[in-house]
Amino acid sequence: MTHGTERSILSQCAPTLAGVKMGSLVKFDSEVCDSALGILASYESMDVGTKILRSVGSYLCLVYNREMLTHSLSDDNVRSFLVSVGYPQDLTVSDALDILAERMSIGIPHEVGIFLGYPLCDVEGFLRHRGRNYKCIGCWKVYGDVESAQRMFGRIRKARTDMLRMHDMGVAAV
Repeated sequence: MTHGTERSILSQCAPTLAGVKMGSLVKFDSEVCDSALGILASYESMDVGTKILRSVGSYLCLVYNREMLTHSLSDDNVRSFLVSVGYPQDLTVSDALDILAERMSIGIPHEVGIFLGYPLCDVEGFLRHRGRNYKCIGCWKVYGDVESAQRMFGRIRKARTDMLRMHDMGVAAV
């Protein structure tokens, strides 16, 4: 794997690897799949998991914080939302990831925002307004609390900058 590919993967996943954000999507070519998954596996001791969501042509992988995802999926409002879009009521994390991967095989379902750590009100707002009429845009379209979202966007930028700086210095990130 090239330095640039490794840097790209770290850049895309930094907020999750640093524990700032619940999930990140990373795309990589089949030639670097094993190496990419090896890099991400080095973070498993930090409660980071991976799930290949799509593997046609290139790979699309969800990198997620296990504890944060478990907590999110146990929230009654999140669970009700997922049930409303076809997930079963008695949902385990493993089941949820399998269903998401199945749905990703035909497109990108809007509930992916839940797995990425977007606030529920923003995921629901995106669906309700069909991607329009948002209050602000950053890492996602915000329909709810703008100030909270902007603080999170700043934390995400900082996590990415810090991780890439450490990587470029040859220091193990996080």
